Amino acid sequence: NAPAKAGLREPSGGTLANCAVIFPTGNWAVYDHGCGATNAYPICSRTPLHGHCGQPFVLVGTQCVHVIQAGSTWAAARTQCGLIGGDLIILDDCHQYRKVYLYLTEKGYKPYAFWIGASDLTVEGQWRWIDGSPMAMGIPYWGNDGEGAPEPNNPGVENCMELSSAWMYRFSNTLCNNTRRVVCETHPL
Repeated sequence: NAPAKAGLREPSGGTLANCAVIFPTGNWAVYDHGCGATNAYPICSRTPLHGHCGQPFVLVGTQCVHVIQAGSTWAAARTQCGLIGGDLIILDDCHQYRKVYLYLTEKGYKPYAFWIGASDLTVEGQWRWIDGSPMAMGIPYWGNDGEGAPEPNNPGVENCMELSSAWMYRFSNTLCNNTRRVVCETHPL
């Protein structure tokens, strides 16, 4: 990581800096940087995604994302996402998870919780994404307050997945009939 600049520690570019550069004036440290910048040549970058997102979705990293502000249950959230051509978001990639986290915080959507696309409704204790793939367990994804059992807790009671600002946007299991905002996703066009 590059040294802190103006109180920030690299990477600090949020969703706008997807390339890495080295500046001789920056002690040859690696900094994140905008890929379209003309004052530097990137040393590496992620493959740019030139897809577009249909309304009301916006491109966040590699996913088209839409936040529904109105609260709903987990089942109703899946229905709402389906009505606009998507489903609850799957965050199975740590880098993409960070991009979505930055998007939610940059938009000021906290404090609140959001439904995302995972549950253990099919088999108790086996957390899976809505596409059937297994979820990574533990840190860095799941919340842990340092007291008591780490998430997921309350087996047989809390079966649906939320992304909660109370857990610093880590995964938390909760009651499926709770009311949460909704994060939907669809694939780029």
